[in-house]
Amino acid sequence: MEETTQMDGTSEEIKDPAAVLAALDRAKKDAKAAREEKEALEAKLAQYEQDNARYSGKLLREKVIQELSKTWVGNHERLLKYLKFENLSFDDELNVIGLEDQIKELKTDFPELFDPKLLVAGKADSAESAPIDKKLSASERQAMAVLGRK
Repeated sequence: MEETTQMDGTSEEIKDPAAVLAALDRAKKDAKAAREEKEALEAKLAQYEQDNARYSGKLLREKVIQELSKTWVGNHERLLKYLKFENLSFDDELNVIGLEDQIKELKTDFPELFDPKLLVAGKADSAESAPIDKKLSASERQAMAVLGRK
């Protein structure tokens, strides 16, 4: 049984159809094996990317805490919730890029977090402000006179 196929205007005879079918079966098996290997490699790559993201996030958090301990004395957890970690990255030497800008922004938005006076007791120098002069009622003036004030 001879078959002919047309390719670009030329004809070609298939002399051994069993060999062609066997070659087709081998090509299908090779394609299936390559597809399964590709899927396995893609699954491995996805796992590596997930692990990399997790460890990178932990490393970024630790590096940020180290940098904060150099510039800020307070509770790091309190300040970490205000940082935008998606805007931070690493350079070639694993230094955190973008942290200084965010800290400057936080210093302007939340000065009480960075000023030790405000952090401990609110406004520590509030007593230095000028006293408020208000009109005293008659009973307040009598009480002041009895107590010997003013």
